[in-house]
Amino acid sequence: MKRILFVGDKDKTDLLFYLAKTLSESGKKTLIVDATLRSDYEYACPVVDVSGEPREYDGFEIWTPFRSLGHDAGEALAAKAEDEDYDVVLYDTDHAGRLAMLPETDLRFLLLGCEQTSLQRSLRLLEAFFAGRPVAEWYAFHRIMIEGADEPGDAYIDGQFEPFPIEWKKRMVYYPDERNLSVKIANQYAERLRMKGISPDLKKVVQELAAVVLGIDEREARKLWKRAERSK
Repeated sequence: MKRILFVGDKDKTDLLFYLAKTLSESGKKTLIVDATLRSDYEYACPVVDVSGEPREYDGFEIWTPFRSLGHDAGEALAAKAEDEDYDVVLYDTDHAGRLAMLPETDLRFLLLGCEQTSLQRSLRLLEAFFAGRPVAEWYAFHRIMIEGADEPGDAYIDGQFEPFPIEWKKRMVYYPDERNLSVKIANQYAERLRMKGISPDLKKVVQELAAVVLGIDEREARKLWKRAERSK
């Protein structure tokens, strides 16, 4: 099993849906674990409920343990971390307390925007991640930027993250786009995940993510995307 962490204050539901669908096209049984403060995935698609069990959605599964299990979510997360029934588990969190309850992961992605609030919240999340970890040990992170402005710039952001023992890997970027919002809202009412119509830069980020997670080149990731886009 490969465990992947996505941390940051931005809504990641559509991004992880597209990634999970693409991974499922490679034959990987994929689970999204919703560890966000507001249980963002509860209404992100029509099939998710609060039964306490993972629910299938168009080839992958979604689990919202904190909404349904409350204080028992930590124990359930620990048990699920040992469940070899899944090939890939994608953990999504925007909350420091819940971040501490998640298991160790193989890959880590920090997703943030250009706003000061997003940057400061990202810093607090990284503080929570590194709390209690060995100071001398370095951790690899990939960075996903949702850019809506030229400010503050990479140099400023890099300086803010400098105190943390992070080995930065790939940097990915996509931009706020009405097309992405339109498809995202349509999918909240659809039994099947629609992938056509999103912006080229968001599509590229999903393909780059799939390439990193699966350890394949981006050409193969593009082929998987096309299969996922066409699937019924």
